[in-house]
Amino acid sequence: MTKNKKTIALNGALGRMGQAIANICKKNKDFQIQYAFEYPDHSKIGKNLYTELERKKFSLKKVLVEEQIKDFNVDFIVDFSTPESAINIAKIASTLKIPLVTGTTGFTSSQLRNLKLLSKKIPILQSYNMSVGINVLLKILVQNIDYFQSTDIEITEKHHKKKIDSPSGTAILMANTIRTSSKRKSEINITSIRKGDSVGEHTLASFGDKENIFITHEALDRSIFAVGALVMGRKLIKRRKGFYSILDLL
Repeated sequence: MTKNKKTIALNGALGRMGQAIANICKKNKDFQIQYAFEYPDHSKIGKNLYTELERKKFSLKKVLVEEQIKDFNVDFIVDFSTPESAINIAKIASTLKIPLVTGTTGFTSSQLRNLKLLSKKIPILQSYNMSVGINVLLKILVQNIDYFQSTDIEITEKHHKKKIDSPSGTAILMANTIRTSSKRKSEINITSIRKGDSVGEHTLASFGDKENIFITHEALDRSIFAVGALVMGRKLIKRRKGFYSILDLL
């Protein structure tokens, strides 16, 4: 293990994002997955996260997929699961004093309050979108809020047909960023499209006086979210306990 390699516990290890993170970690010398968690009834509980061929090719340690456990030690935890599972791993993280990065979507307001309470014990980064690009978009909105708060705004988000939550967490984040950064009271309409295998596309349409602005962010590969979560995790371990967004760490 290299001197600066960070160890990780991955919650939701066999989902789309979990697999994207596992794929990056097997090739990246800066991060190593030590624990892989999935829900109790998953068919691959007790099996290896990586194939024997992958372990030999990339010199990987054996990592079994298991249910969440209550005693382990890593540099930080990455969570891409369900809201219920995310809250549970956050409780474990707070007890073990391990920083948590969660990209899980679909939290209720009550669950978000629970996360914020737990962040009084550990640093927690919660973001509905881990890509740097989408956070640059959010920064543009905040920096130009005087303009955007006076226009009619619509948000359209498009994802693969298997995505459960609707509207997407990112679309909600965009709308909330505008609301909280301004005195805007008018409705922000969000349209959701579920077709094909789209990784994620978000368009903000601003309709002003004789001119319109369209800003689109399109994710072409899930690896951008995986890389973002890992990079933010490395930054988060240097922070004090608290509740963070990616904008706080950029």
